[in-house]
Amino acid sequence: MAISMHIITADMEDIMNGEMRLEDGRIDLTSLAETMWKQGRRFWWLLLLLAGIGAAACSFLVKKTYQPVYTAFAAYAVSSDSVYAGNKNYEQKVAEQIGVVFPYILTSDVLREKVCEKMGTKTMPGSIDASVVQDTNLITIRARAASAGRAYELLQAVLACYPEILHPVTGVLKMELLDESGVPHQPDNIPDGRRAALEGAAGGSLLFILIVLFGAMAKKTVKNREDLQRLTQIHYLGSLPKTRAKKRSAAFLDARYAICARLEKELKKKNMHTLLVTSAVAGEGKTTVACNLALGLEKKGYSVLLLDADLRKPAVCRTIQLDSGTEGAYEVLTGQRTAEEVKIRCRDTQLCVIAGTKSLSSTQQILGTGKIAEIIKQLEKEADLVIVDTPPAGILSDAAMLASCVDGGVFVVRQDFADVRILTEGIRELSEAGMEFAGCILNQTEHK
Repeated sequence: MAISMHIITADMEDIMNGEMRLEDGRIDLTSLAETMWKQGRRFWWLLLLLAGIGAAACSFLVKKTYQPVYTAFAAYAVSSDSVYAGNKNYEQKVAEQIGVVFPYILTSDVLREKVCEKMGTKTMPGSIDASVVQDTNLITIRARAASAGRAYELLQAVLACYPEILHPVTGVLKMELLDESGVPHQPDNIPDGRRAALEGAAGGSLLFILIVLFGAMAKKTVKNREDLQRLTQIHYLGSLPKTRAKKRSAAFLDARYAICARLEKELKKKNMHTLLVTSAVAGEGKTTVACNLALGLEKKGYSVLLLDADLRKPAVCRTIQLDSGTEGAYEVLTGQRTAEEVKIRCRDTQLCVIAGTKSLSSTQQILGTGKIAEIIKQLEKEADLVIVDTPPAGILSDAAMLASCVDGGVFVVRQDFADVRILTEGIRELSEAGMEFAGCILNQTEHK
């Protein structure tokens, strides 16, 4: 029975409205976090790249834009020649008065002109300021410039010029020099390249997190069994855990056995003897699943023939570690050899394989002749079950072209991998081509 198109369309609309949203409209933070974690692990190199670029860029900018600032200063004790000279409170008030008045004097055009005249420059080569130490008669004058020599020269010019301007405001003052910096030995703003690099790396890392966040929110994939059944409306055969290709775990073998048992019931119920295995996109593990279905059903006593009909990227023999030889499915389809001549029997089993030996860029001429339908019908007489591995259905038309040549199909979906738009499009095309599904399998699941 073909899949109902209106059901697929309705589910697709649900996905478009937000796969990571709960029924009440809230975002599923757990699912979002899991997706971000997986994306982060997958693209860890991007984190290193962005952090490295950020660190290098900030370090470069610090060096490129760095302008040293040197400060020369002179500290004075202020006293007066008036009758109140020696009075601590009076001298403190005089110092405070200078501290208030001095900023205005420092910014006055009169002082600037005199300082520039004394230094022989047209503009002030830096900045000057003054401050009073609280509750004292101590005042500090500072001159800042881009070089140590200029800062000290500016300070001396200000000290030479300001009494003439300050006298009319404060009267005659005595200013006893207490401390002087001399020519500064190092700038005030020593560049911190390490800190800049750390800040740049942190900025790059933050950018990576934002990229992963937006990617996780935009990515719409199948996360679990519920997603798969809601999207496809295909009988669920089970899931295969993620495992190493050459080392099948006990959990994997148990899952394979359970899937084969459920598939066996579907085959008997729907009287299927030829089975197409496909997926939405490349990388979902359809060939691995096809090989494991063949091996699992062979262990249950079936004589199985596995046909590698993925003429674009044949991989059956490599998956089950068989020598494919030099002739296989391509030679049979082009009439150069018979199926019997190229058939490979797996040692100590009833499993036979017709391997893919050539990778073709275009398969339309070969698959469009109807020759493959005749071959599958012939192979059906020689085995209890014929399993046909095909290219992905979501991006290529090969699987849809073969849909009418088999009794049914198994659709493989890798957990959190293919976009649901491509997945549903592949199922739709197969359904429209007359495919009756025996079931679907969620592949490479990660159990916590």
